[in-house]
Amino acid sequence: MLYRIDPALFQKYPGYVRGVIVARRSINIEGPIDEVARMLKGAQKMIRERADLATVSAHPNIAAWREAYRAFGSKPTDYASSIEAMVKRVRRGDGSTSLTTGLPYINTLAALCNSTALRYLVTIGGHAIDAGMDDGQELRLGFARGNEQFTAFGQTTIEQPNPGEVIFTYGQTVLCRRWTWRQAEFSKLMRTTTAAEINIDGLPPVTPTDVEAISADLANLVSMYCGAAVEVKMLSEAIPAIEV
Repeated sequence: MLYRIDPALFQKYPGYVRGVIVARRSINIEGPIDEVARMLKGAQKMIRERADLATVSAHPNIAAWREAYRAFGSKPTDYASSIEAMVKRVRRGDGSTSLTTGLPYINTLAALCNSTALRYLVTIGGHAIDAGMDDGQELRLGFARGNEQFTAFGQTTIEQPNPGEVIFTYGQTVLCRRWTWRQAEFSKLMRTTTAAEINIDGLPPVTPTDVEAISADLANLVSMYCGAAVEVKMLSEAIPAIEV
C-alpha cells in the first residue's frame, strides 16, 4: 500500500518529518502486561513532575504544534494536538485509569504509543491496517478538500473536515483530523489488530535524528511486547512516499 505526504505540506512546514513503524503479526492484548503498565504509569509520573511543563503550551515541542494549527486555521485553544491534550490530562489527574484522570491501558499497542509519546513529548498515533484496507486506496497526509468523511473514535456520526485542514486519510476516509488532533473509529487499535502502522511526528525543534531514534525505540518495544515483526521507515521532503 502506498503511503505519501503531500509535498505542499513540507513547503508550508519546513523541517517536518514523520517516522513510520509498520508492525505485522502483532499480539495486541487488552489486559495489562505488568512491565508495559509500569512504563505507562512511569511516563505519567514523569510528566507530572517535570518543571518545564508548568505551562504546558509554552514547551517548545508543544508550542510548535500550536503554531502549526494556527497556520492551517485551527485555534489551538479549541483543538489541542494529541500530545498537548495527553500532557494536560495527565497533569490534571492522579495517574488512575478512570476516564477523567490519567491515561488508561486500552491495549498494549496503545499503551506503548502513549508512554513513548509522553517520554519524548512528541505526537504518536497508531492505526490498524489489517481490516478494511484492502481495496487499493493509499494512505495520505495532506490538506483536506472538505468532502472527505470522518467518524471520530467511539462515535457513529459522519462529519467532513474543513477545506485546508491537515488530515490523514485512506482514500476518502479520514483517519485523523487536524494532523494530530483526533483519530477515527475506522482504524482504531483493537485486541484483534495484528497489523498496524504507527506515526511519529517531528516538527522543529524535534529533528529528523530525534524521530529516527524515537521510532527505533518504539519499534523495539512493539517487537518485544507484541511479538511483532517491525519495520521503520521515514517520510520527509526528500522521501515523500513509501510502501507499507
